[in-house]
Amino acid sequence: MLFQSLLILHIIAGFVALLVGAMAIVSRKGSQNHLKSGKWYVISMFIVGFSAIAMTQLKSNPFLFTVGVFTLYLTYSGQRSIFYFRLKEAYRTGWKDRLPILIALIVAMGMVGQPIYQMLKSGVFSVNVMAVFGAILLGFGIRDLIMLIKNPSFQPNDKTWLIKHIGMVGGAYIATLTAFLVTNVTFSPGWVIWLAPTLIGSILIARASKAWRIKLKINASAQ
Repeated sequence: MLFQSLLILHIIAGFVALLVGAMAIVSRKGSQNHLKSGKWYVISMFIVGFSAIAMTQLKSNPFLFTVGVFTLYLTYSGQRSIFYFRLKEAYRTGWKDRLPILIALIVAMGMVGQPIYQMLKSGVFSVNVMAVFGAILLGFGIRDLIMLIKNPSFQPNDKTWLIKHIGMVGGAYIATLTAFLVTNVTFSPGWVIWLAPTLIGSILIARASKAWRIKLKINASAQ
């Protein structure tokens, strides 16, 4: 009963996230439509992530767990980027800024290490989706931790946070879209459905980030 309730909540939140996320993407950045749809997108994504992890505690599902953790960290990081951008005065980072990164790093190492261990144990090589997403999450976590170590204090109106916001919330959207496609589309080999949205989405995010760097007059070396 609990699992079914979580599943229904997860599906509804996922559908809402895809809908309002698309609205946030196409609406003018900074407009009321963008802000409102973005707010509901973040709320929906948190529900998607937490419900996914909760379901995996009732029924083991490594892929769902992967999407849940990936979604939560990217959504949190994207939302936090806007918080940093809107600072009115210098902000010194603390444990609440580092703790989510450390948790993500620990989980990511498990996501990478467990499949590698299984491959070594069985002697059979395979493209493991959990390891791929874990490696991406590990890269994000290491990058963010290094950034906090090098820059323990953030200055107000730093436009580079807007670029990071685009990348992280865009990545979370890709994760949710991937889960939707995997659930509803049959394709062989299966790993194509898992990784194709990430490949295509990453290219689109890179193009959008480049366009906004030019618009905001941000040097790539400043990020």
